[in-house]
Amino acid sequence: MRKISFFLGLFLQPAFASTEQPLRVVSETLPPFQVIHNNGQFGGRAVEMVQAILDEADFDSPIDVMPWARAYKTAQKEKNVAIFSIAFSKKRKDLFHWIGALYALERSSLIGLKSRTELAKNSLDEAKQFRTCSELETYSYQYLVNKGFVPGKSLLTLRGTLSAIQTKSGGIARPAKHLLLLQNRNCDYVTGLWSVYAFSENYNDELKAYFYLGDTQQPLVLNLAISLSSDQKVIDRLSSAYTTLLENGTLHQICSRDDPEKTYELSCAPIIPPSRAEDL
Repeated sequence: MRKISFFLGLFLQPAFASTEQPLRVVSETLPPFQVIHNNGQFGGRAVEMVQAILDEADFDSPIDVMPWARAYKTAQKEKNVAIFSIAFSKKRKDLFHWIGALYALERSSLIGLKSRTELAKNSLDEAKQFRTCSELETYSYQYLVNKGFVPGKSLLTLRGTLSAIQTKSGGIARPAKHLLLLQNRNCDYVTGLWSVYAFSENYNDELKAYFYLGDTQQPLVLNLAISLSSDQKVIDRLSSAYTTLLENGTLHQICSRDDPEKTYELSCAPIIPPSRAEDL
């Protein structure tokens, strides 16, 4: 099994991009599918799916873990850079080659302190009077801009952080910095997945999801994509490997294994093998 490299993405040397790697892969932490384990290694179901795709395509490529804005910018500006897990949108449609879906999560919410009852407005439009903090170039950030939130005024940019709170049972609430911003009233809302902020052992009774950003019936499908300027042979190898593992059920097996309570059933639905999907 390939060793997965872990980089903070803050002090990368420019020479790294010029090394003779046919493919570079960039990503971020996104619990529970993409986490940093106690041994410092990057892992989780999505990471294992991408690793399987790289193995099938015969790419011995490191995965660089960094803040999302840096990963997004890298995959836009450099050739032969794959990125996951990235949501598809009209704005992004022609910015990348889309390899395929990996898993689905609920869409982000505007999350704030439950004690601040003044945050419970009737509409997202009314929420613009407060300060919403979001990481640059995330789906949530772009969604709010499209809804009329003004960067620098109603929408403040957070620098990406790998900081997280690790619970006694191993769960991770991401990110700790966002929680502190709410408690210190530097932000009124932060964007994020409610399941990440408040599920099971990460439950925090002080927080509340005030506004859901999207259609509750349409989960956010997160994908593997590659930079637009990439070599066609690299795109073809990655696409072929993805199709093989999708059709033979390997991706779904990785996503849904060890899940007796079917916690991940809906998340893994986008990668059900086509032959099985026809029977559902």
